[in-house]
Amino acid sequence: MTAVVLQNIIRWILLMTIQVLVFNNIYLGGIFNPYIYVLIILSLPIEISAVAVLFMGFSTGFVLDLFSHTYGMHTMAFTLFGFLRPMVLSLLAPRDGYAFGSSANAYDMGWGRYSAYALILIFTHHFLLFVLEGFASESAWIITQKVILNTLLTYVIILVTQAFSRKTD
Repeated sequence: MTAVVLQNIIRWILLMTIQVLVFNNIYLGGIFNPYIYVLIILSLPIEISAVAVLFMGFSTGFVLDLFSHTYGMHTMAFTLFGFLRPMVLSLLAPRDGYAFGSSANAYDMGWGRYSAYALILIFTHHFLLFVLEGFASESAWIITQKVILNTLLTYVIILVTQAFSRKTD
């Protein structure tokens, strides 16, 4: 149990550092800006309580807003992400449920189920984030482009990290 908590704390620190120092500075053509920090909640153990996930979503989004000067946009989008996670997991659960001690990763869930899980949550996060960001200043077409392209870019980065990560026992 302590190892899982420590692993998630290290993951949080690592992903937030990479997001703030590297990915927040990638903004290709005003459209592409990957958000790898969504792996923080995507990779949590399946049994973690919904309240804990919701709190982690809020606090992680708040910290990212502080570093990004985005005034609550990440807080709102990542809180929604944390709120929807248990529902998406239960929607995609196998008939017998998930094995005890499973993590939300491609090895424990299977690549198809994990892909659906990740795409639903990433798309929802990006949709809310980019609608909030560009509501008054950008057209619906630009917002749609940002949502779709950044969802796909973030999804591909997450799949690559899943392919290179080892299965945890």
